[in-house]
Amino acid sequence: MTLEQDCLSVLTKQMGPAAKVFLNRQCRNHLKKEASELQKEDLPELAKLCFIGTQPALGVVAAESLKKGIIALE
Repeated sequence: MTLEQDCLSVLTKQMGPAAKVFLNRQCRNHLKKEASELQKEDLPELAKLCFIGTQPALGVVAAESLKKGIIALE
């Protein structure tokens, strides 16, 4: 699996079908790259962005779970 697919797997558990749109938006708007271009060195920043982006809607516990799941992909 690619790193993009690994991230989608983590995000989909909490976000369902919205995960792909969310990941693409975080990558394009904040990391200035396509999700398909993700590198392992992007994961800490992506994890932080996912926490910030999901915490208002999903709550702190779910957002922290996403953050830890993405960091674990390193």
